[in-house]
Amino acid sequence: MQESETSLPLPQRLLAAAVVVTALYFGRDLLIPLALATLLAFVLAPLSERIRRVGIPRAVAVMAVVLVTLGALVGMSLFMAGQVRELGKELPTYQSNIATKFDRLRAHLRAPGIFSEASRVIDAVESEIAQTQGELEKGSAPAQRRPARVEVVPVTPGAYATVGLWLERFGPPVAVFATTLIYLVLVLLNPGDLRDRLVRLLGGSVHRTTDALNDAGQRVTRYLTMQLVVNLCYAIPMAAGLWLIGIPGALLWGLVSAVLRFIPYVGALVGAIFPLLLAVAVDPGWSMLLWAVALIAVLELISNNIIEPWLYGASTGLSAMSLIVAATFWTALWGPVGLALSTPLTVCLMVFGRHLPQLAFLDVLLGSRPALEPSARLYQRLLAGNSADAIELADDSVETSSPRQFYEDVGIPVLRMATVDHRLQEASAEHRHRVVSGMGAVIEELRTRYPTDRPDGPLEALCIGSRWTVDTLGASMAAHALALDGVAASAAPMAAGAVTGELIASLGSEGAKVFVLSYFSPKPQEHAQYFARRLKRRWPESKVVLALWNVEGAEIAAWPLADWGVDAAVGSINSLVTEVSRPARPRRCGGLDTGAIRGRGRRARACAARERRARRIAARHLRQRRATRRRHLRHAHSLDHADRRPVAVQPWRLDQVGSHRHRGSGTRA
Repeated sequence: MQESETSLPLPQRLLAAAVVVTALYFGRDLLIPLALATLLAFVLAPLSERIRRVGIPRAVAVMAVVLVTLGALVGMSLFMAGQVRELGKELPTYQSNIATKFDRLRAHLRAPGIFSEASRVIDAVESEIAQTQGELEKGSAPAQRRPARVEVVPVTPGAYATVGLWLERFGPPVAVFATTLIYLVLVLLNPGDLRDRLVRLLGGSVHRTTDALNDAGQRVTRYLTMQLVVNLCYAIPMAAGLWLIGIPGALLWGLVSAVLRFIPYVGALVGAIFPLLLAVAVDPGWSMLLWAVALIAVLELISNNIIEPWLYGASTGLSAMSLIVAATFWTALWGPVGLALSTPLTVCLMVFGRHLPQLAFLDVLLGSRPALEPSARLYQRLLAGNSADAIELADDSVETSSPRQFYEDVGIPVLRMATVDHRLQEASAEHRHRVVSGMGAVIEELRTRYPTDRPDGPLEALCIGSRWTVDTLGASMAAHALALDGVAASAAPMAAGAVTGELIASLGSEGAKVFVLSYFSPKPQEHAQYFARRLKRRWPESKVVLALWNVEGAEIAAWPLADWGVDAAVGSINSLVTEVSRPARPRRCGGLDTGAIRGRGRRARACAARERRARRIAARHLRQRRATRRRHLRHAHSLDHADRRPVAVQPWRLDQVGSHRHRGSGTRA
């Protein structure tokens, strides 16, 4: 289990979250360049490290990488600007096509149709209302002088005003770019210092913090690299397809789509609008537009359903819901830049929550891993009374493993949790009824979907729920698992409860080769030993196995199972199947198997007689020891009542009674 995330109460946690969100919003001018520089450093740091390993100083390697990156950005920007300028020159030639299409569309909308009569009635009503309103205003308003016409003539700004407008328009983006570049150079020059400061700020275990930073760096680097590959795999077919269709500036639109797809959700849509609008302007008809729409639709389907799942895989570890919520959250805080940075930032938060206990809630909120274990999920569905959902979860679990493994990993733990809640009085009677009925439906559904043919012959294993209904459910799981393993197994329909003669008689005259007693009680010793002895007394050759689902193995090892008549005790379904499938170890007499003594001649019959005589002598000695111990207890009790004071009674062990009597030190009543 994970450690507790924090010792702070809930109000203080909410206050801390509000402070962090406020700081992110008002400090966005400082934090946005820092976040951009850090994400770029994730991509460029491996390149600078490779150059530095050749023997080049770190400063030279960093400057080389930054200058190459900056040159690539500037070159791409100049190319895109030139392409846009060329398209701007050609747009007037497409004006006639656009006007013709709009005229056709306007004529088509004005043609008589389904809504023509309704439109005519609405126009008539609007004209009547306007005419009536004009007459009222003309009759009520006094005669006024007609206002003079005023024309505002714009003043041409001077040189200083023009420079100010340019600075106001381009100053903030240039400042962000320059600040990001400075941060990037500083981070690449001394990455160890930033890492050390983060380790100190996050606190806690240095091992966990180091693992968190390494995991975050690897995930973000992998995500950005795979995003670049996916965008290139989309942009190259996009440019080629637009060129074949005949849309001008195909290379430009492919490059624009590759850049804009770094922005989640919105970038792909915006990148597809430009070529579609140009297709409408270039083609006098509509065929070019339809081909462009088909091309974009096919590329989106291939990219979203084949390329992205193949390349991304589980690189981010974020759930689909957390991605959408993160995009909305960071866009509200930092605008379009926050939308572009939403996935990498959320990945970092999720990784920190996965490795640092004080931030574990972030992994629960953002991670793609299930918030509950399979057994806890099934138990929650049963508590809610949703048996259909519980059966669906069981089917999903069985499809990836097997019914036997489902009973081992999910079924038995669910009943174990129900037993613990019942013992702690945390579950009501309604909850217990929902769990029992729902789990019974799950087991019955699995029996129906995975049936077993009972082999011919006597019953090999009989699974009995010892005391409670959950014991019976455990016995049903055990019987189904044994039957799937090829054992002729069956489960008693009801819990045994009190061990009586009627119960023993109800098990049939032949019984079974193996009796499996299912217990979810943490202390089943008294009931188990009495039940096992009654079974052994009725069927001495049968094997008795205790299925103790709620007892630790170390505690079981300390119990005298042999004295109870128990052959083995297990704590899991897999151990039970192994134990029942294992052939019983035969008792031997003089090197002969007592199960096959009959028909072996005089020596075999003599050996069998000696064994029967030894069993009778052992049983007689056991009865004598028990009678002696009862006499000692009655004697001590009578002395206690006679003297009216407590008398210390020495506890006698059955194996010591005979030795005391042999030494002549026994006390007679």
